[in-house]
Order: sequence, then structure tokens, then C-alpha cells
Amino acid sequence: MKLLYCIPALYNTGGMERVLTEKVNFLVNIQGYDITIVTTDHKEEQPICFPLDKRVKLVHLQLDYVGHFAYPLIKKYIAHTRKQRVYKKLLKQLIDEQGFDICISLCGKEVDFLGKLDVACVKMAEIHFAMNVRSQFLEARHIGLLWRWIGDIRTAQLVRSVKLLNKFVVLTEQDARQWRNKGCTNVAVIHNPCPFVNPPIGTLETKRVISVGRLEPQKGYDMLIETWQIVAKKFPDWELVIFGNGQDYEKLKQQIKRCDLESIVHLCGTTDTLETEYAKSSIYVMSSRYEGLPMSLIESMSCGLPVVSFDCEQGPRELITDGENGFLVAPNDTKALADALCRLMADTSLRKTMGAKAKEFSKSFTTDKIMAQWTDLFNQLKKKT
Repeated sequence: MKLLYCIPALYNTGGMERVLTEKVNFLVNIQGYDITIVTTDHKEEQPICFPLDKRVKLVHLQLDYVGHFAYPLIKKYIAHTRKQRVYKKLLKQLIDEQGFDICISLCGKEVDFLGKLDVACVKMAEIHFAMNVRSQFLEARHIGLLWRWIGDIRTAQLVRSVKLLNKFVVLTEQDARQWRNKGCTNVAVIHNPCPFVNPPIGTLETKRVISVGRLEPQKGYDMLIETWQIVAKKFPDWELVIFGNGQDYEKLKQQIKRCDLESIVHLCGTTDTLETEYAKSSIYVMSSRYEGLPMSLIESMSCGLPVVSFDCEQGPRELITDGENGFLVAPNDTKALADALCRLMADTSLRKTMGAKAKEFSKSFTTDKIMAQWTDLFNQLKKKT
């Protein structure tokens, strides 16, 4: 099987880049696939963030879409149109010359024209965020109606493009329903795999709660700090550790200081030993305003942690069975989040019962099981061509 993946770049530390490298490494090593990754914005000299098998071929077109983001609107439109024309020509040439069986867009710039591209291969896309992520993104940042309207136009454009593909893969059943309600009949659901293999399991007896994610409005860490003000009144000897970097670091640091929580709430930056950090903790908490399929929830569950999360519109409810492997509380309700955390903090036996069920649930996200779904899909699509 010969596959071509299209992604903007591989230098980012995001979940999409990590999942892609894990998938292609598996397909090359276990299935013997011939895989090429084409990027639009990755420069030759830039490092690749996650380990990539040497047999995976890379084509860096260096079109630099990012470079025109700061242009005035009309100049931006002209630059984008020109680059799209060049990209379309180069991608068609690459597919024609290499004879790929399947071309997979990760919903970069190529998704706008891939369905119409005159090439002899299966054309598909996978999306790593929810359909309504643009409106949620803008709402979280309190951005005005004009940009929300532009976001709605972009979503409508994406729907039209998706309908022209052979297959479109999303992360959650709820998101699949939204796409199907827009008339997309080519939708399939495949979850992301958990990257951990036999991770360490902690005792769940430490007085430590962990959260992992970018320090951005989406992740709701401002609300989590508010929540901890409530928690600390009942459990002043428990600590909250947050792993991740981002634009809100200074703002959150100042909020922690204002709330007099500096001794028990810690912004820890990034780490290469997340499995160990999960194992040193007793509860995982997620305070996101919106999500796709949150990998941090899956990771923490694989380490045997009970989880507490806002029931935001996408993601958590597909992973958490309320009262079984964790707690779901009303979105943005910091008191409810605090109550759920306190309930687990007060009951070691409950933590261990829920943690065991979380661990069992996470087994459906092993790389072998998820990649079997991908290879089955690839084989089905190839047979139809």
C-alpha cells in the first residue's frame, strides 16, 4: 500500500503531529506500507518534533502559507490564491509520478481542492478537531461577530469540500452526527490511539491532582484555578500540577498569585516523562471549554487515574461514564467541578475503583486496535478503485 499524507508542518508539538508520526511509524514497521508525507510550511532546516521512521519519505514544498497571515485582507487573498494554484499543480504532479494508492489530507490547505483534483487515487481526509471548533475558538476569546461570521463561511466551505472526498474520518460519534446532518454521507469514526504502552500505575494515594494541556483559553485553566480556590478550603494539603506551555502562562501565574495558591498550584511547563507524572498523581482533571477527542484524558486513564471533566460539547462524554470511571459536570460550573474533585479526594477506595475502570476502558485505544481500523479502511477503499 502506497500512501501520501498531507500536513502543514511537522515542527509543531501538537496532538495531530504526534498522532500522525505514531501512525505512519506503525504502518511502515508492521504493515510494510510505502509512505510519503508532504508539507506546505515546513522548512528543510527545521527539526521534526516527534521521532519518525527513516523509511518515511518527506517532501517539503515550502510554500509558506503562514507567511501571508499578517497581510492586509486583499493582499492575503491574492497570496493565498496564488499559493493554492502552485500547491494544486505540485500535488497532482507528485501523485501522478509516484502512483499513490491513497492521498490523505489532515485538513490543511489541500482539503479545499483535493476532491476535485484529477488524479487516479483514493482521496480522503481526517480531521483532528470538532466541526464547530472555529465558533468555539472565537467565543472562548470573545472575538466579534464579523469573525464568527467568517468562521461560519469557512465551515460551510469545508463541508462542500468534504462531500467530494471518498472518505472523511472524524474522532467522535457526536462530531460524525454533525457532519452527517450537513449532508456528508462519507463519514467514518476512528479514535486516536493512546501513545503509552504498559505505562506505570500509581497508588492513587498521593495528594496530587494533574492536568495536561496548552496554556490557552480553550483549556479553561482560569476556571480550574477558580475551582482550586474552592477545593483548597476543604483540602489545603492537596496540590494541583499543570503541565504545558502557552500564551496564557503569565496571566495564569498572576491569577495563582492573586488567589494566594502559589504553594499548591504549579505551572510545570512541558515534560518528557508524562507517564511518570500521571503515575505520581491520584486524579486527572480537565477544565476545557471545548475539545475534540482529548488525548490527555485517554493517556491518564491508561495510567489508571479516575478523571473529572467539564461535559463540554465534544470529547469527554465519549470517554467518561459519569460515576463509573470518572465524573462529568456541567460546562464551566466551577463549583460542580470542585465538588466532584472533593468527592474523589475524600475517598481513596472510590479513586481506586474508578481508576481501575478507567484503565480497563483505555484498552480500547491501544495502537494495535486503532491501527487495525485504519488498515481495514484503507483496504476497503483500495478495493473500490
